[in-house]
Amino acid sequence: MAVQTTATPAKGNSYRFVAVNAQNELVKGQVKAPSEASAGQLLVERGLRPVELQAKPARLSLEEAFPSLFRVRPREVSTFSQQLATLIDSGLPMLRSLELIHHRTSNRAFRKILGAVIDDLRAGSSLSQCFGRHPEAFSPIYCRTIALAERTGNLQTILRQMSDYQQKQGTATKQLKGALTYPAIVLVVGIIVVIVLMTTALPSMIEMFEQAEMDLPLPTRILIAVTDFVNAQKTYLLGVAGAMVALVIFLTKRPAGRMWLDRFLLSVPLLGSVVHSAEIGHVSRKISSLLGAGLPLQEIMQTIPSTADNLVIRRSLSRLKDALIRGQGLSEPMAHDRVFPPLLTQMAMVGEESNTLQSSLAVAADFYETESADKVAALARVVQPLAIMSVALLVGFMAIAVIMPMYTLTGSLQ
Repeated sequence: MAVQTTATPAKGNSYRFVAVNAQNELVKGQVKAPSEASAGQLLVERGLRPVELQAKPARLSLEEAFPSLFRVRPREVSTFSQQLATLIDSGLPMLRSLELIHHRTSNRAFRKILGAVIDDLRAGSSLSQCFGRHPEAFSPIYCRTIALAERTGNLQTILRQMSDYQQKQGTATKQLKGALTYPAIVLVVGIIVVIVLMTTALPSMIEMFEQAEMDLPLPTRILIAVTDFVNAQKTYLLGVAGAMVALVIFLTKRPAGRMWLDRFLLSVPLLGSVVHSAEIGHVSRKISSLLGAGLPLQEIMQTIPSTADNLVIRRSLSRLKDALIRGQGLSEPMAHDRVFPPLLTQMAMVGEESNTLQSSLAVAADFYETESADKVAALARVVQPLAIMSVALLVGFMAIAVIMPMYTLTGSLQ
């Protein structure tokens, strides 16, 4: 009996294959690999014996054309971890649990990944190996933690710990985005309204005022000067705006530029403090969770730097990792780096001295996560009224600049 299977790593050419699995069943499907030899080797690593391997004509899928629309979000991995732990606790076998989750997953990209995980699991791979072949969904730390859970037999507990961690991380990100989305929308709408008025309605009104040969008030003269400048230089202004956007994109694609932008972000009043607290809470929670799962600290610190979004903090974590490898511990190098706040350093010192590092970092994570949420709320209380006031003042100035000469013109006609 032939079994249909699909194995799809992130990159490479597609190959159709026919193979025999460990149960001597005929397996058909497709695999992605850089070359035909690599595809065959990949099948062998997954416990399959290739019988036939043929290149498949390349076709751009929606996921490949628009990766940002089909990416797997941390919230979906968190939900998956919680569901898998619950199903295993209920007594269902691993393969059956994954099949149930696979059929109920709405995200196309994640459903495809889970399908490949199920196929690899059938072929004899371990769960951590299956996850490790899909780094776009499962991080290296996630896979290492699952591998440890497989060795120790506490998979359900580890899955719930990873789910809780990802939920808290997602909540912090959602709070920050929510605080900035509303004022950003208000500002964008206000700017669009002003641009439309200055390029369509105002020129005809200004022409009418100039033909009346009347003394115009100062707000109207300022508005006329700005409108004339924008209309005369709009091509150059659009070019400058496009160049600035391109420059920001260019900088974010370069390590040096990204480092400069991240350093600038940390220096922005209010926003920088929010980002710093969120990152410190995220790192503390991650280390605490992995220590609770049983991973040694040195192994944890090998991958922790890559989990930080801000490159300034990532660089400090890399220095911390190197110091830990040299035997300097955790708290001592923290004390010499301004990125790590004094409270975190003190909690790490207490944890090292009392052999309670996991619980000490958990307390620090709770503090910084709460502090980050409070700072996000404070940022929203400042930014939202400022955005509304800025748009109101701009539109109000334009209204006054138009209404004042209209009254004067109406009075002269009477």
